[in-house]
Formats: sequence, C-alpha cells, structure tokens
Amino acid sequence: MSSKTINRDLHDKAGGNDHVDPQTNAFPSLLLGDNPRPLTERGRQTIGRILTNAIEIFVTDGYGELSMRKVATKTGLSLSNLQHYFPSREDLLATIINVTLANYAGSYDDLRADTTLTPEARLEKLVRLLIEDSKQSKTQGLFVNLFALAQSQEFARKTIEEAYTLQRHMVAEFVMAINPALPPPVLARRSALITAQIEGLVVFIPQRNRFPSDLKGLEDDAVKAVLALAKMP
Repeated sequence: MSSKTINRDLHDKAGGNDHVDPQTNAFPSLLLGDNPRPLTERGRQTIGRILTNAIEIFVTDGYGELSMRKVATKTGLSLSNLQHYFPSREDLLATIINVTLANYAGSYDDLRADTTLTPEARLEKLVRLLIEDSKQSKTQGLFVNLFALAQSQEFARKTIEEAYTLQRHMVAEFVMAINPALPPPVLARRSALITAQIEGLVVFIPQRNRFPSDLKGLEDDAVKAVLALAKMP
C-alpha cells in the first residue's frame, strides 16, 4: 500500500463510488499506471477469484505467507497475469482491506436508509450486526493478522486507524440521532467507548462463533449498555 491512503485506494480500485465486493465481482475499472482501464466481465471475475484466495491465505496463514506466487498458483494464474491486476503484495492487501471497508460502509448505508427503525432500534441493530460479524472466523483472522502486522508496518497501523475511524463515525451518527444534544467531543468519546466495547467482546470467542455458556445473555447486556451510554446526558 506504500504511501497511498486506504480511501484513495478504494476510489482508484473501485472506480470511484461503486461498491466493491469480491463475491459479486463488482470492479468496474482498475488503475493501471496513470490511466484507469475498464474491466471486462472476465477481468472482474478474475479479480473476484484473486481476492477470495488472497483473503483465505492472509486470514489462515498471515501476511508472511501472502506471496504473489502463492496467490497466483491458488487462483490458477501465472505470476505475470496476477501482476497485471495487482503489481505488488501491498496493492493486493490494500484491496482486501478496501473491500472489507466498502462492505461495512454498505451495511451502514442499509441501516441508515431503513426508515422503519427508530433511532434506538437502528443503533441496536448495528451493535448486533457488528457482534455477529465478530463471530466469523474470517473477520477474526483478518483483523488479528492486521493488528499483528501493525506492530511493525506503518501501512497496517494506518489501515487500522482508518477502519476504526469509519466505524466510530458511523456509531456517532446513530448515537447523535438518539441524543442530539451531545457536544461533539462527548459524542466522539461515547462513540469510541461503544466501538471498543463491541470489538473487545472478540477476546471471549477466539476462532469460535458463540460465547461461553457461562456468559449467556452477554450480547443482550452489551446492547443495553450501549443504549444506556448513548442516552446519557
């Protein structure tokens, strides 16, 4: 990813404002050199397969094992063909993160657009969505490996910072709808605390999809705590 920020990478590789999803192969264009180049349907499908395999390697084996040659072999491509789409390992990892952030942003947009929900119900649904996502082994593997990489790599630190800035801002928007009188500094701190509370639950479910039996009801308590914090003056 070098000196590029994650937001600029998302714009470049996703062709602007389009939602990026490796499962639907929604890559309308790819930046090659200085000129954006439209992708064919076959190109979009190839990128989808590349990202699916790269994510699997990164989540399972870590960044150290995410070699371009291994991804190419797993995808059934030559190394030069892979590099046509992703010149370096850093570009590939940047796109993995961009896809993840784009999918989170899409989920936030869906919640924001759901006019059937009250502000409290919208925040509750967001909390439950994020907790449920944290139970997924791929989500755990992705962020655990990214945190490990951040101990030595600046681009990983920047990625984590930007990912959680996005989450805090989305949480803040939903909290503000419940408690519009909160001053901006207080709103920022509340949103950070809520984000940390949700993310912190993952320590109880390492590579598991349910909480220990002695913590039954923890998710409901987490929702109650978040709503109480959001409503505090």
